[in-house]
Parts: sequence; C-alpha cells; structure tokens
Amino acid sequence: MLEVIALLARRAPRLQRALNTISAAGGDAVLLDGTLVRTRRRAGPQNRRNYSGKHKVHGLLFLTLTDTSGAP
Repeated sequence: MLEVIALLARRAPRLQRALNTISAAGGDAVLLDGTLVRTRRRAGPQNRRNYSGKHKVHGLLFLTLTDTSGAP
C-alpha cells in the first residue's frame, strides 16, 4: 500500500496533504476512482498522448480521491 501512495504522491504532490486531512478527521480508508472522458483525436505529434489502449478511444482520465463517506 505504501508503494501506491509513494507512486501517486510523485504524480500529485498534494496527495500527502489530502491523506493527512482524511486521517486527522478519523478516516481509516480512502477511495480512488476514475473515469475516462472521451475527447476528439488530436492532430500532430500529440495524437497518441491521450489515446487509451484499454478503451480504444482518445480521452482524458479524471481521478477522484474521497473518504469512505464519498466526500472529496
């Protein structure tokens, strides 16, 4: 679990602050959920950057970190 937190913390510097806030409020767990929002294909060298091989479409990934009650 600590490896996941370290990985996410490198990608999102405010993650540790969010986890500390949830912990101080008495939270035991957090939920991480995401969804892919489809977008139009980009032109040029940036074309493949937003391509999801899993879904076979272009899109942007939105992630949400919440406590167990669903509050962000």
